[in-house]
Amino acid sequence: MAAISLPYSAAEALAQVRALIGESSAAFWSDEDLNNWVIEGSVDIRTKTLCQEHKNTIALVANQLEYTAFESVPTTGGIAQVIKVYSVIYDAGSNVYRGLNKIHPKQINHLGEATPGPPYYYWHFAGKIGLFPIPTATEAALTNPIIVYCSIMYIPTAADAIVDIPDFYQPFAVTYAAAMARFKERKNVEGLALYTKYINSMNVHRADIYDRMVDAKSDFQIPNRTVEAQPR
Repeated sequence: MAAISLPYSAAEALAQVRALIGESSAAFWSDEDLNNWVIEGSVDIRTKTLCQEHKNTIALVANQLEYTAFESVPTTGGIAQVIKVYSVIYDAGSNVYRGLNKIHPKQINHLGEATPGPPYYYWHFAGKIGLFPIPTATEAALTNPIIVYCSIMYIPTAADAIVDIPDFYQPFAVTYAAAMARFKERKNVEGLALYTKYINSMNVHRADIYDRMVDAKSDFQIPNRTVEAQPR
């Protein structure tokens, strides 16, 4: 087999899975089986690690409360594929930006009546992003005034699902597919060993890379180790 380097193509990922399970061409496992497990693993990686980060915009519509589509890829159904929203920014034009406060929809009950206009709050619920207060024609005339930073599970082409996750996660999708192959073969011990390796990798990468903590000044201060003279 020719040398393979990251990033993998779908064909290279398939070759790597076959190298792990010791079957160079389709016999017990079809290419479709293995490709589907690579796709499944790639989706699972996105969900567990939030590694597919995304920035997009929303065009406001006068008197509309909730939105289901981004302005660029992924468009239709794009917001339904959002796993977690990190921040939403309102661009009022002329480089005037404001971060919107995240709320839960039930908090609207306590906000009271609001005059339509520029939004101050957002929520992510049931595959939609809601904005409050509702915009007027003035906000709707702005060019894509809502900027969203989030993680998504978007798969542009199912066969190439592995291409869109960061390079260093791609071998883990291969490990996942190999584990599923062993389970199909009823070699549960080997399958469990591979799946455990996969899960441990996800846990480490989520903790080390994507469970980000906010830096605080106190974290970097040198502790005072001065020894006080004791009274005789």
